Amino acid sequence: MVDREILATRLGRLRQAVRKLQPIASRSRDEYLACEVDRALSEHYLRIALEAMLDSGNHVIAAEGYRKPLHLRDIPAILAEEGVIERVLADKLKRAVGLRNRLVHGYSTVDHGLLYDVLQRDSGDLADFAEVLAKRYGPERGTR
Repeated sequence: MVDREILATRLGRLRQAVRKLQPIASRSRDEYLACEVDRALSEHYLRIALEAMLDSGNHVIAAEGYRKPLHLRDIPAILAEEGVIERVLADKLKRAVGLRNRLVHGYSTVDHGLLYDVLQRDSGDLADFAEVLAKRYGPERGTR
């Protein structure tokens, strides 16, 4: 059974990180690329948001007894297979896992132009994920 408090904490971290990204995403591309602080903060908060999304999803998977993910990118796919989230959202989140890996492991230098595009185009997907899980597993659903 999904532990509502654990999930709420993880979704709260996700939502807070997305909120912190909003003022950065509202800047023009040139302003963003010129500001080292904005670039560093966007990396930091995007990493936190992505990790909170994965932690939340993994908690739901384990609590519900769904198949175990072999890779982090499997987490959104499993949630879609089980009808927790829509397939379109899962596909977007699977791509975001690759970005998370680059941010966490430093596989390559971060392309801040690409990161700006992600902030403009995709940060709402993380908020959507949080909303779907909160509605499905909130207190009115009888979870712990």
